[in-house]
Amino acid sequence: MGSNRTEGFVAAQDCEGSGVGQSSGQHEENILMKALQRLCEVDTFDDLVKFLQETVAECYVDCNEVHCFRISKSKLDEIYDVTTDQLIPSTLICSCRCAPKRILLKTVSTDDLLITKSYFNQSDAVRILMLKSEKDRMKDDLVLMTRDSNPKVAPNDLDILLRHATTCYERVSLRHQNKTSCDQTANILLSGELEKATDAISIQQILNVHLATVTSAHHCCILIRANDIQQIVCQVIDGRKLNFEVFRSMDEGIFKEICNSAGKSFTKQPLTETEQQEISAFLGTNVESILTLPIVHKATNQVILYVCLFNKKSGQSFQQCDIRAVDNVMLRTWRILESALVLQREIKSRQESEAMLQIAKNLFTNLGDVRLLLGEIIQAARNLTNAERCSVFLSDEETKQLVATIFDGISTMDENVKEIRFPITQGIAGLVATTGKTLNIADVYQHPLFYKGVDEATGFRTRNILCFPIKDLNGKVVGVSQLCNKIKGPCFTSYDVEIAEKFSVFSGISISHSLLYKQVLESDARSKLANELMLYHMDIDLFDLHNYMKLCTSVNSIMDVSPTFNSFDYKPRILNGDMKLVACVLMYDDLGLTARFHISRRTLVHFMLMVRKGYRDTPYHNWDHGFSVLHHAYLLIKNLKLNEIYEDTDIIALLTASVCHDLDHRGTNNSFQTSSKSVLADLYSSEGSVLERHHLAQTMCILNSAGCDIFENMTHNEYRTTLARIKHAILATDVATHLKLIPQFDELTHNLPLKFDEARVRDLTYSLCMTACDLSDSTKDWETITSTSQLIYKEFFSQGDMEKRMGNRPALMNDRERACLPELQINFMNFIAGPAYRLLSKFFEDYQPVYDNFQINLRRWKLVHQETQAKNIPNDTLFEYIADKDFAIPDIS
Repeated sequence: MGSNRTEGFVAAQDCEGSGVGQSSGQHEENILMKALQRLCEVDTFDDLVKFLQETVAECYVDCNEVHCFRISKSKLDEIYDVTTDQLIPSTLICSCRCAPKRILLKTVSTDDLLITKSYFNQSDAVRILMLKSEKDRMKDDLVLMTRDSNPKVAPNDLDILLRHATTCYERVSLRHQNKTSCDQTANILLSGELEKATDAISIQQILNVHLATVTSAHHCCILIRANDIQQIVCQVIDGRKLNFEVFRSMDEGIFKEICNSAGKSFTKQPLTETEQQEISAFLGTNVESILTLPIVHKATNQVILYVCLFNKKSGQSFQQCDIRAVDNVMLRTWRILESALVLQREIKSRQESEAMLQIAKNLFTNLGDVRLLLGEIIQAARNLTNAERCSVFLSDEETKQLVATIFDGISTMDENVKEIRFPITQGIAGLVATTGKTLNIADVYQHPLFYKGVDEATGFRTRNILCFPIKDLNGKVVGVSQLCNKIKGPCFTSYDVEIAEKFSVFSGISISHSLLYKQVLESDARSKLANELMLYHMDIDLFDLHNYMKLCTSVNSIMDVSPTFNSFDYKPRILNGDMKLVACVLMYDDLGLTARFHISRRTLVHFMLMVRKGYRDTPYHNWDHGFSVLHHAYLLIKNLKLNEIYEDTDIIALLTASVCHDLDHRGTNNSFQTSSKSVLADLYSSEGSVLERHHLAQTMCILNSAGCDIFENMTHNEYRTTLARIKHAILATDVATHLKLIPQFDELTHNLPLKFDEARVRDLTYSLCMTACDLSDSTKDWETITSTSQLIYKEFFSQGDMEKRMGNRPALMNDRERACLPELQINFMNFIAGPAYRLLSKFFEDYQPVYDNFQINLRRWKLVHQETQAKNIPNDTLFEYIADKDFAIPDIS
C-alpha cells in the first residue's frame, strides 16, 4: 500500500465529521468502515506495516514513532524488529505473549533491550497493540509499540481495527511465505527435478546439493532417524550415494547432542578434536563448523530426520538466515522426502519378508536332516548380512560344549576332523551362548576373548564378528551363529544385528523342530513297537477263538442263557466268564445286527475277546462292569423299543459303546489324571473328558486290529455315522457332561410325549440312555447294589491312598478316613443317578419299574445311614454290617 493511497484514520474522520445531521457515533462508524475498506486493499506485508504505523500514530496525541516487532510463536527468544530484521529479545515484549487483550499499557524496565537499543527511555509508559493470529500456519505475531499519550479514537473502534488488521496480516503473511518459499525452491520444483526423482536416494541427492548452495555450505547430508534401533542413518552425502549406509548411535558423541537438541537447530564452531574425528570419519573430510536442523513430522510432532550442513564457505559461521533458508526449503519438500523414505522402508521390508519366507521354506524342508538344515542356515545368514564367513555351533547339554559339524569354506588343520568341540564358556561364541545376548565386535583383535590361533592355522584374516544366539520357542539357547567380516562396510551395523536376531527366530524354531522331529520319529518307532507288543499280548490264540466260536454255536438263542435275560430284574453279574462272552455275541444276534450289517461270527467273537482283554483287573471298572452296561443297553433297546426310534447304526453304536466304554480304565478318575500329570492327561487334557477319550481311542484301536472290525461290511456313510455315534455315547459317560445336560433333559419334560423326529431330542435321549446303562447297578436288587458299591469304594479309596502318597489331599469320596459311605451313596443316587432314571421313566412309561426299584434302594441306603450313624459303624465293617441286617422296604407300588 503506497503512501499516495494511504489516508490517515483520524484525518479521514475529520473530513467526514463535517457532515450535517450526523451523530458522533454514526460519524465514527462510517469512518471506521472506510478505514477497514482501505485495509482490505492492502496487498503486501510492507504496505500493511506502513498502514499500521501511520494509523496508530494518528490515533494518539503527540505520537511521533511507532515500532513494529515480529514475535516467534514457537521460540521464545526470537523477537525481530520488522524494519531492521534485528534480533531484539525484549523481556517486555516477551511478557505480552499470553496477554488476553490486544491493547496493553506497560512500563519499560531498566534492563530491557528496548532501552539499550534506544527504542524508549527508562520508565517510559508504552502503549502496546497486538496482532495475534490463532492459525497454526502463522509462525509469528506482530506487536506495535509507541509512547503512551491520550487516544483520539474510542478503544472499541481501535480493537475492531486490530482484529481486521490481524486477518489482513494472515492473508499477506501467508502470501509472503509462499512467495519466499517459492523463490528459494523454484529451481527445484519448477525445474521438475523432484518430480523426476523416483526414490529416496535421488531426492536426497537433489536436496543436499540445493541446500548446500542456498546456505553456502561445503557439504550437506540428511540423517534419518531409526527410532526402533536408536540409530541415525546416512545414505547420501552431497550428491553422492554411499556404497553402504552409515549408522551412528543416538547416544554417543556429537550425534547425541544433535539428537537431544529438543527439536531446535544445533550449531557448533569450532568443534573439539574428538568431535572433529567423529565427523571426519563419518564425512570423509575435515569439519570446522556444523549446522543441523531437525525436521518434524507435522502429524505426529516427532523428529523424522536432520539436515546437516558442514563448513560455511569463506570460514564464516552459520547464521539465522541459513536456518530460515533450510526451513523454507524443507517446508515444501519434507513430505516428498518422507513419502519416499516410507516407500523405501516398505520395499526393504517386503524384500526382507520375502527373503525370510524363502528362508523359512528352505529351512523347514530340511527338518529331517540336521546337517542339511545347518548348511541352509549358514548360507542364509551369509546372504542376509553380506558376511564373508559363517559358522553354526549347537549346544550339547550333556557335555556342556558347543559343537560345529558344518564348516563354511574354512578347512581345519586336520582333514580327518569331522567336528569341532569346545567348552560352552570359552571364546566369543561361548560368551553369547551363556549370556544369550548378541555380540557385535568391530575389531576382533582388540577383543580379549578372540583366539588368533584359528586365523594363523587357516590363513583367514578375521576383521569383525557378529555373533548371535539361536533360541527355541521357550527362549532357551540351542546354538550360536557366528558371522565373520562384513563384505560391504567396515563392520556389521545395527541393522545387521536386527536382521540377524529376526533370522535367529527362524533358525531356532527350525533346529528345535528338527531335533523334535528326530525324537518324534524315534518315539513313533517305539510306539509302533509298543503297539505290536500290546497287540501281541492282547492277541487271541486261534485255539481259544475256535473254542469260543463253538461255544457260541452251541447256544441257540439269548433265552437259552436265561429265560429272564431280557428282564430288567435279571442280574448280569451272576453269569460266568465264558457265558458273558457268549451272551455278548447273542445280544447282537437277537437284535438282528449281525444279519443287518453282515458281521461274521469269527469277527464278532474275536472283537469281544479283544474287548475282554482290554479291560484291566480293577475292583470295579473291569470286564464285569462292561458286560453289565452292555446288558442294560440291550434291555433298553428290547423293552423300550429304541429300534423304532433310532436307526440301526445308532443301535449297534449304543451296544458297542456300552461294552467298550471303560476300556483300559486305570481305577482312577479324570481329576487324578490331571493332577498327577499322567500320560493320558498329556494326550487329552486340552479336550476334556480325559479317560473317556482314552476309552474311545482304545475302542478304535481294537476295531482297527486285524480280524476285529465288526463294521467292515458297512457302507462308507454307515461306517462314519456309527463311529460318530460311538464317540457321542462314550463321551456321554463323563459324569461332568451328564450334570451339564440335566437342565436340558428337564426342559424336555415340558413337552411330553417326546418328539423323536427332532435331532436334538434324539441326541439328548441317546446320551441319557448311555448314562442310565453306565449306572445301572444301582437299579438292581439290594445284594447287587451293596456288593458293587463295596467294589466302587475300594477303587475310590485306592486312588485316595495314592494321592496321599503323592502329597495331595484327596477328595472326600476318595478319603477312607473322612468319607461316610452311606451319605456318599445317598448323594450319588440323589444328584447323579436319580435324575437319569427319573427322566427316563418320564420319557418311557415301561421304564417306571426300574425307577421304582431305584427308589427302594435309595430308601434302604437312608436306613443304613441312620443306623450306622447311630451305632457309629466304621467304613471298614460297613458292608459286613449291611450283609447281616435286613433292610427290606415294602414295595412302593
